[in-house]
Amino acid sequence: MTDVLYEKRGHTAIITFHKPADLNALSEDFLRQINEAVDLAEADKEVYTLILTGTGKAFIAGADIKEMYEKDKDSIMVWSSLGSGLNLRLENLDIPVIAAINGYALGGGLELAMACDIRIASKNAKMGLPETTLGVICGAGGTQRLPRIVGEGLAKEMIFTGKRIDAEEALRIGLVNQVTEPEDLMETAFNLAKRIEKNGQIAVRTAKAAINFAAASDMEEGCLFEREIFSKLFETEDQKIGMGGFLRKETDICFKNK
Repeated sequence: MTDVLYEKRGHTAIITFHKPADLNALSEDFLRQINEAVDLAEADKEVYTLILTGTGKAFIAGADIKEMYEKDKDSIMVWSSLGSGLNLRLENLDIPVIAAINGYALGGGLELAMACDIRIASKNAKMGLPETTLGVICGAGGTQRLPRIVGEGLAKEMIFTGKRIDAEEALRIGLVNQVTEPEDLMETAFNLAKRIEKNGQIAVRTAKAAINFAAASDMEEGCLFEREIFSKLFETEDQKIGMGGFLRKETDICFKNK
């Protein structure tokens, strides 16, 4: 993984996109390297949260246009499947995934960020889906996720015009959860991860599954699914530890994740 850095801090895994010469542009090889890094996080049962970020001026500034330009219908489908598959994988990963958007998140970069559970942006971040300005559309889930996050009208405006927005505008429309000073970005993301990690991890992962299920179901189906997985948590040690600690007025509850 020459263009992707992987590290672990406590129960947090951090994947850093490290291809600053081309602003972390997404190529087939780069997508495969990111997948390899996700493999490491997924295989480590002591990783409770995952943070994605970039080096230099970009989170991911978009796709590698030079690589894409000569592709035909069949070969671009392979490329698109790699990107879409990675984003679906992040979206459905058991653990919470945080995007720490340090700079440009355009095209495929924003598509990847939108597949994360929580997005935190540096004040100097710029976001957008400019594909229509290149004569194409999003190929890794952008047209599907952006309307779900910001609403159909705003999503259509952004996609039809290809405009870029800054971090404050992204916060206003709900595309990101927080905006920080550039020097505070990773500390903010890491502190958020630590807050998540203090809770019962079976419950956190179950909550993510329930929220993801809601996107593909109606209210009745979603509530039924929620009740079913909610009730299963009462077979865990963590439920007894958490509720018992509350009743005993304990201030430092330590879950076993069992």
